[in-house]
Amino acid sequence: MEQIFLLKLILSFIIGGAWITYATVVAEKCGTKLGGIIAGLPSTALITFFFIGWTQSTNAAAEATTLSPLIGAVIYLSMLVYLSLVRKINFWLALGSLLLVWFVLSLGVYSTDFRSFWISMIVLVFVLIVSYYVLEKVLKIKSESKRKLKHTLPMLLFRGSMTGIIIAIAVLLAKVSGPVLGGVFAMFPAAFLGTIIVTHFAHGKDFSSAVMKVAILTGVSVIAFVVFVRFSFVPLGLILGTIVSLLGSWLIGYGVHLFVKKKMI
Repeated sequence: MEQIFLLKLILSFIIGGAWITYATVVAEKCGTKLGGIIAGLPSTALITFFFIGWTQSTNAAAEATTLSPLIGAVIYLSMLVYLSLVRKINFWLALGSLLLVWFVLSLGVYSTDFRSFWISMIVLVFVLIVSYYVLEKVLKIKSESKRKLKHTLPMLLFRGSMTGIIIAIAVLLAKVSGPVLGGVFAMFPAAFLGTIIVTHFAHGKDFSSAVMKVAILTGVSVIAFVVFVRFSFVPLGLILGTIVSLLGSWLIGYGVHLFVKKKMI
């Protein structure tokens, strides 16, 4: 079992780091709308639920999705706090506020006996609607065009290593923190955090905020992945269920991409 966890940790580092590095490069080459779309697609969720299904059972993986939409709503709310503050206060204070809001709300969710998947989905849809309105109409975060930047191998390796470490630490904390805190850290927004840090220090708060605005809305594809996991893993099995869940989430992500291109500033 420890060898399987070590494999999960290594894959989290490699896949997560490579995915976020790719997303930031696309944002720099093609603009924040496309980069944000890629950053918001499922990466760590794929690893998490696949390994639950592998090491426990597909039933366990399906059951583990119960509170995922509600925790997704918590992540979006904490991201709204960050995006509301980052242009007004110090970057690290804004990032600290994100982590504090996420931790308090997530701990509150896991400390209760609430276990309704569909109510979680309703809450998530409401939060997504509010998020879109705040990001587009209140904060008025504008999309940014591509950036001229020469990507060297050391730069890409540094980005991949930094974001991979953040994701791997979240996986490790979920393993060693016990059932309650472990559940909280299992839904840590590690991919978002890595994207924020890389884009902020590479191109500033405006570019970073534009990437994260799109990534938040694209996060609906992660929730779509969770829904597909819940209803496909048991009847289809681990491998086919994972493939169906990925394809379904990517299809939703493409729909979000079309919406973002036409409707978002």
